[in-house]
Amino acid sequence: MNNKNIAIILAAGKGSRMNSSTPKPLHEVAGRPIIEHILQNIKSAGIEEVIVVINKDHFDFFKYLSDSDSNIKFKFQENQLGTGDAVKSGLVDYNLSNVDNVLVVFGDTPLLREVTLKSLLKSNDKNSLSVLGFDTDSPGRYGRLVVNDKSLVKIVEALDADEKEKNITLCNGGVMMIKAESLNKNLSLLNNDNAKKEFILSDLVEITNNSGGSSAYIECLHEETLGVDTKKGLSKAEKIYQNRLRDSFMENGTTIMDPETVFFSWDTSIDKDVVIGANIVFGKKVSIESGVTINSFCSIENSIIKQGASIGPFSRLRNGAEIGQDSKIGNFVEIKNSSLSEGVKVSHLSYIGDAEIGENSNIGAGTITCNYDGVDKHKTTIGKRAFIGSNSSLIAPLSIGDDANIAAGSSISKDVESGSLAITRAPIKFISNWSKKLRKSSSEEEKCAE
Repeated sequence: MNNKNIAIILAAGKGSRMNSSTPKPLHEVAGRPIIEHILQNIKSAGIEEVIVVINKDHFDFFKYLSDSDSNIKFKFQENQLGTGDAVKSGLVDYNLSNVDNVLVVFGDTPLLREVTLKSLLKSNDKNSLSVLGFDTDSPGRYGRLVVNDKSLVKIVEALDADEKEKNITLCNGGVMMIKAESLNKNLSLLNNDNAKKEFILSDLVEITNNSGGSSAYIECLHEETLGVDTKKGLSKAEKIYQNRLRDSFMENGTTIMDPETVFFSWDTSIDKDVVIGANIVFGKKVSIESGVTINSFCSIENSIIKQGASIGPFSRLRNGAEIGQDSKIGNFVEIKNSSLSEGVKVSHLSYIGDAEIGENSNIGAGTITCNYDGVDKHKTTIGKRAFIGSNSSLIAPLSIGDDANIAAGSSISKDVESGSLAITRAPIKFISNWSKKLRKSSSEEEKCAE
């Protein structure tokens, strides 16, 4: 054995049912393009080299994949002549002599799991071809797996099936692992003598068996083979994937108060003993350490939350937020591109942007770091144990020293030394009998109106 396996991803469909200018495989599930889900699972199964068969008009959409991974190559399917033709297009000018197995998978199946691909690969140790199948009470348009004991005899397309075959509930999942030697010998034998008038890859099963090879099937859950070809299908895939993430986090020690209202990204990282309230959305690149509490109605993306911190309710953490150990971020607080050290409190109604705050500092309600001057962003630095009074405006660039105090309602545009108090307030002016004069004026206006 050469122990080299390759994969072919079939992604040349026009995706007209999706009603989108974006190719189907690039629509996102849990914040990640479908094809990237597939690529990750393929590589996790031990297959490094991948050929992606696409429509030539879509190359610019997909090019970024090969820019970041030299093991990904593209081939073009000129005409939509079926799955067999797509595989032929993928193998043009490709030498299979040093390849053991070829995995063929559709580019719209984000729910296919690594463990399933590994099982399929193992099955092919003893077979020429292995197919992924699923059982369903509604086989409908799916191809049927005709089996004899544990051997796969053939796959019959729904349109070509007779009445007996239509009653089969074991269906074709569309994923194949094929010995390279067998594929090289039999691929050219495919024909389009069928209802669709296409070169259908599943016909390889019968061809392989008739040429002295053996075919087998591995059964999986129907959801793994779900192809996303409509926005409704995309929503269904999202729901299934989110349920997988929720179950995984809860099994690993996360408390989720109302799981169906919490949405994770594919790369969300959560340690044990984290408590998550209801109606929370996690964007990409969120890391949460143990003992954190995230209260309801929060939106969090590209942020790090350290051990024991408390977030929300109604908080928003944006790109580059780092919340220190045992810090408290309260209701209606927005934090962006800022680092908060241990024990910092930003309890309510504040905006902290492009800032660095030292340990145990307290940020009063309604505080704003004014980080943008209309052209450039500027940084605010606040030292340790500082106290920022409510309704303060901190106009960056600005540095506030350790143990400094900012009086409530101040607008600070100059650096504040450690241990000092900064106050900016207009003098109070009192006008006697104002209410009486106001009522008299209002009464006169009403008379004039009459």
